[in-house]
Amino acid sequence: MNIKQLLATCLTATALFTSCSDSPDGGTPEPIDTSSSLYSVWVTSASGSYLLTTNDLMKDTLLTPQGNKGIDITSHLPAAFYAIYAYNYDGKFYLSNDGTRLSQFEVQNGSQWKETNSYIFGSTFYIGKVLDNISTTDELVMTKTAGTTNKTKNVLEQPIYFMNTSTLKINKTLNIEIPMINYVPKQAGTQTNDDPYIVPTSFTVRGNQLFVGHKYRSNITKTDIIDTAYVYVCDYPALTNGKIIKTANGGFTAGHWEVNKTTFLDDNNDLYIMTRLVGTSKYGLVRIKAGESDFDKDYFFDLKDYNVFTNSASTIQKLGNGKAYIAPYVVDPANKKIIADLRILAGGGEPKTTMNFMENGKLYDVFKTDESKWFVFEYDPETNTMQRGAEIDSGVTWVYHVNKLK
Repeated sequence: MNIKQLLATCLTATALFTSCSDSPDGGTPEPIDTSSSLYSVWVTSASGSYLLTTNDLMKDTLLTPQGNKGIDITSHLPAAFYAIYAYNYDGKFYLSNDGTRLSQFEVQNGSQWKETNSYIFGSTFYIGKVLDNISTTDELVMTKTAGTTNKTKNVLEQPIYFMNTSTLKINKTLNIEIPMINYVPKQAGTQTNDDPYIVPTSFTVRGNQLFVGHKYRSNITKTDIIDTAYVYVCDYPALTNGKIIKTANGGFTAGHWEVNKTTFLDDNNDLYIMTRLVGTSKYGLVRIKAGESDFDKDYFFDLKDYNVFTNSASTIQKLGNGKAYIAPYVVDPANKKIIADLRILAGGGEPKTTMNFMENGKLYDVFKTDESKWFVFEYDPETNTMQRGAEIDSGVTWVYHVNKLK
């Protein structure tokens, strides 16, 4: 499907778009029902960072930090930098913003922000990827942003932590050793060796195997340098029989070490990995089929003509029934099709969040419209329609997370 066909299809679907009234209620917010479902939207403004809570994201209302209507979290999340090192799991927030301390926070009574536990690491720690497909209510499985280069072994030593969510103690640690390739280019125009380093971009456990996507960065320019997708594959949890697989389709494995996800498992257990060409915004998808441990040489979904990942920290969301959300598009990766452009279904604008979420088969994300208004939107993959929900105060400068807390 070309761009013109896509636009025509999406514009037709826009007729099904349902919106709330144009004038949200900017008066006194309704009291939070502490026995009901609770959602939060993390925003920043010129005055700080806030969590805006509501029992219903789709209510025709205005969510605002003005007049003490938001929970002030500025002292814990003072800037955009921390958006990529904060995660919401099972209704609790996990923050790492001072280099060693991981804190667990909860919203209590719908309006109070409380640190419920913390853990001090013995060395530098910022939360990296969360392996939520193997995490449980009792145990959070996560990495830190970057491991340690061991030049003697010529490997990146990368830990995965299994943390008790009640005590915030480490139940166990798995230490992965990712072999480094023999590649020491000269810095352009000089005789200086570059000495590139590995950055892990994804961690996926599928059955009894672990797949670690990674890329190479210049130690001098701190930019991506090799247009090859590398994945380390090994047995899980034994971490034995490791090997590096690679493909030149589409560039390096996209993403960085922060919490955003650039891979997903579909309903058939096929693993899809986002790729990106060095120095560009040209993306693609490669695949490792279920039961296989190498790239599918017959598969490449070229997305270079689409403006995907308008926010580089966005997370790929699995929608089910063969579909996935790669902001701002809904895609059918197995058949290499674009299903919808949610910017069009939302009436214009861009998705901006670091974290979105699924509930009852529907996607919830926040868009900033062409009129510079912020709204929560609900997307139904079954009907390919969107509904506009709560408006967010236009005075905010960014919206990072939209989460379900309970």
